[in-house]
Amino acid sequence: MRKSFLFSKENKKLISILNPINLETQTQFVGGCVRKAIEGKLTTDIDLATVYKPEEVKKILLKNNYKVLDLAIKYGSITTFSKNYKYEITSLRKDIKPDGRHTKIQWTNNWLEDSLRRDFTINAIYCDKFGKIFDPVNGTRDLKNKKIIFIGSADLRIKEDYLRILRFIRFSLEYNSNIKDRNIIRIINKNVRFLKFISQERLFIELKKILELKNFFKINNKNYFKKIISRVYKIKFFERLNRVKILNEKLGLNLDYLQLLSILLVGYDKKNIYFAREFRLSNKDKDYLNFIYEQFKLLKNKPYGYQTIRRQLYFYDKEFTLDFLNFIFCVKKEVNLKTFIKYRLFIKKFKVPKFPISGDFLIKKGFKQGKKLGKKLEFLKDSWIENNFKLNLRNI
Repeated sequence: MRKSFLFSKENKKLISILNPINLETQTQFVGGCVRKAIEGKLTTDIDLATVYKPEEVKKILLKNNYKVLDLAIKYGSITTFSKNYKYEITSLRKDIKPDGRHTKIQWTNNWLEDSLRRDFTINAIYCDKFGKIFDPVNGTRDLKNKKIIFIGSADLRIKEDYLRILRFIRFSLEYNSNIKDRNIIRIINKNVRFLKFISQERLFIELKKILELKNFFKINNKNYFKKIISRVYKIKFFERLNRVKILNEKLGLNLDYLQLLSILLVGYDKKNIYFAREFRLSNKDKDYLNFIYEQFKLLKNKPYGYQTIRRQLYFYDKEFTLDFLNFIFCVKKEVNLKTFIKYRLFIKKFKVPKFPISGDFLIKKGFKQGKKLGKKLEFLKDSWIENNFKLNLRNI
């Protein structure tokens, strides 16, 4: 691990600034970045734990010309950036009087106390600037055995932050870990209804992380997790993930979170519109889901084929057309893998032609400016696209 990304020039610089010479360890890497480093994986999100109070951290960073975001300073966290990394620097603390959404905090200088307020053992592994591991709750052992274990009482950890139910699902999927303790299911069942008190933004961020898992499609083997995800997010088309698995395993296509969301969500019932509103999606994400929905609706009583592909290539770019092909493959079983590959090759090689008729051309033919001219142009364009971009002069 000594040669991992943790000890890149940028990371070494920051952790050295937060660890003055001749003092005991003041700041350590912690959480996901340490976990990834142990596994030999990469991440650009770096968490650091420090004995410094947040105001002190802020002063140190500003003094060393780092830009600072202090939106979460009341929770002890300061955010900063380097060229390649995002840093979340959090003061050692104990959480007291949690209500499942927020918690009162108390600063501490005790690393063990800080570890005990974290969610899972695999997220409470610390690493100092020399690469020495501090593992007070045996997280490395559980990581090696792919066990997702709450620190202390699972019921208390969940009551501190109900989002930990979804985080438990995410890590269990990531490490293909099965629930062997039936008491965990009982505790989750008891608390899952309280997820309604978590902000929609936080819920969606967690869903996005789940969808970004490389092996997300394996959720089909974990019915209990599907039940929770369906209950919280009202998505239901999990059977389509069997086709996602084919694209992943046969062609090495790793669909992004938005493609997966469209596959799980979009039908003929406008559910994507309600989902986008409820979870306050960005305009970009909202427009993407609307594109998939509108194009799918056009095919309700029509087959998917070259005519549809040519039309999409003309009005949208290749990436949208390829994404819709992925969607259709997962939704319509009549599009088999051989046909999918043929369509995909066609899309990649296709060069979109320019429509050969202008308004001026029609005016010279005797048409007058106005709505009729516009309608004629649209009619000719539709005919041209349907005729494989060939002009039928009899239509003029």
